Amino acid sequence: MRRLVLLSVFVLAAACSFSSPVAAQTELDALAERAKIAYTGVPRKVLAFYYPWYGNPEVEGGSGQWAHWSDVDEENHQIGSSTHYPTLGPYDSHDPRLIAQHCAWARQAGVDGLIVSWWGKGHFTDRAMRPILDACQQAGLEATIYYESVPHPTTAQAAADDVVDTLNRYANHPAWLRVDRKPVVFVYGRAVGQIGLNGWLDAAVRVNRQYPGGAVLMGDQLSRSAARVFDGIHTYNTAGQLRDKEPPQVSQWAAARYPGWVEAADAFRRISTITVIPGYDDTKIREPGLCVERFDGASYRRQWEEAIRADPHWVLITSWNEWHEGSEIEPSFEDGDKYLKMTAELTARFKSRPPRPRPRPHAASAAISDEAKRRQLDKLGDVRIGILPEAQLSVVWPLLQLPQRPKTVSWEQVARWSNSAAEEFPVLIYGADETYRQTVDQPGDVDAGLLRYLKAGGLLVVLPSGPMPFHYNADHQPVGTSRKLGLPLSISGDRGGWEEPPEGVELRFVQVGRRLANVPAEFPFPDSGDLRWRPLVRSDLADGDRFTPLVELRDAHGKHYGDAVAYVEHRASEPQGGRVLYAWFTLLDSPHGEALLYDLLGFVGETVRPE
Repeated sequence: MRRLVLLSVFVLAAACSFSSPVAAQTELDALAERAKIAYTGVPRKVLAFYYPWYGNPEVEGGSGQWAHWSDVDEENHQIGSSTHYPTLGPYDSHDPRLIAQHCAWARQAGVDGLIVSWWGKGHFTDRAMRPILDACQQAGLEATIYYESVPHPTTAQAAADDVVDTLNRYANHPAWLRVDRKPVVFVYGRAVGQIGLNGWLDAAVRVNRQYPGGAVLMGDQLSRSAARVFDGIHTYNTAGQLRDKEPPQVSQWAAARYPGWVEAADAFRRISTITVIPGYDDTKIREPGLCVERFDGASYRRQWEEAIRADPHWVLITSWNEWHEGSEIEPSFEDGDKYLKMTAELTARFKSRPPRPRPRPHAASAAISDEAKRRQLDKLGDVRIGILPEAQLSVVWPLLQLPQRPKTVSWEQVARWSNSAAEEFPVLIYGADETYRQTVDQPGDVDAGLLRYLKAGGLLVVLPSGPMPFHYNADHQPVGTSRKLGLPLSISGDRGGWEEPPEGVELRFVQVGRRLANVPAEFPFPDSGDLRWRPLVRSDLADGDRFTPLVELRDAHGKHYGDAVAYVEHRASEPQGGRVLYAWFTLLDSPHGEALLYDLLGFVGETVRPE
């Protein structure tokens, strides 16, 4: 049974979870390969998440077993494991007549295809796949799988082999969903998180090499990093963000969020999607559970209206028949066919729009033009750049455009570094989360290598995907090495830092000196995501050090809460001779994150290649 994943929490966890990374330089090659992908003529579609996991032994032609229904009381129209009661009763997902009826209804509602929950070869859901494809073909619909979980061992190779095997068994069916003649597979957030984005980068390359003609992978993560890896991005469930919202608030929320989802995909010429839900209620199956009111269809309609306005390639409906969580649009005893009729009206409006224009960044978040990006990268020239392991993909992506591609440096190499490393790599980028490998052979030999690099004049650029870089060793023991490397950060107290921002305080980031040309002079502190504040503590630096603040955090009264972006040259304090550039991790995932990244790369170029 599906577990609800709150979007704001999941995006951060998956973006920072890079298990099973591909080998060092191969990772850059894989990312460069994915960078070539572009979708410009994707037709508008409406797809619904579909669950084939229901069984009833009394249904002739069905699975012959009970599955996912419990405490069935047909006389009183109640099912213990279901929020509402299906018009068709406790049906069997393997019954061809049932599937045909679902397909007929979907076609009438303007739904173009089904995203079928799939739990592995030989699973109950797998055995329903062929009948679903056959029924979709008869009804003029398409279908694909929702890839729920990576099999053991949970590696990129296992995921790729599993996807390729499934495509070999089913994707030649005429009803399989395709884009540019390539079969589509949706990947659920659980599977994304199991091997992380770097793992799926590896898996995507493997799938496209192993399956003739390649495949289209749609990842369940609405982030720019995910758009770099997958062919398209989506989310399954927005219930956590719609909690306690009445229809006008639903409209406000959707108007604020949906354009950014589309823009994140458009920025990399990927397939864009928006997910709409009629409502949600899992209080029958979870304690305490979550309930999102339907407001007699008003919430669903408001979401649809904003989705049409945002103009994605595809609108996804959660769900056709997830009865346990009360998100279904399938006819029910309580609502009849209200949601099918509403869906038919709204899908017609969506599909009647003029052809979708060439993907372009949305005005609200298009903080930097292609020309400005080029100008900033040009400042780096032919500077040799090293990238420490497991860097977030959003940091690596722009560097692939440089004439001299950066090189990934292993911890083994760092442990053996001499002072000459600063000549080989004048710039070294850390883009991982809070964990790094501190020891290779001798205790702390990686720290020693980094210190040799810094003392020889190297520039360490710290653009982390987690709040405290260099905080944990490989055994996940806290070591707090950032301070030793010349980066004093604070977690809490008078020195700054917090787990949650203070209530009732209006916080804004303020540029100092306007060194970042494409970032606004002021912009608000985020209201969602990971808000653990880890500022650089300038008071820990020596008087003789050169400190350049770039972005500060202040309140409406001008009170200073610390530095979010800053550059330090250690002329008096240790590591003497070292240079460090730091940016608070959540800024890089903000609407201004891309502009900030390019401006920082330009700043690095100006620093290491002064006029």
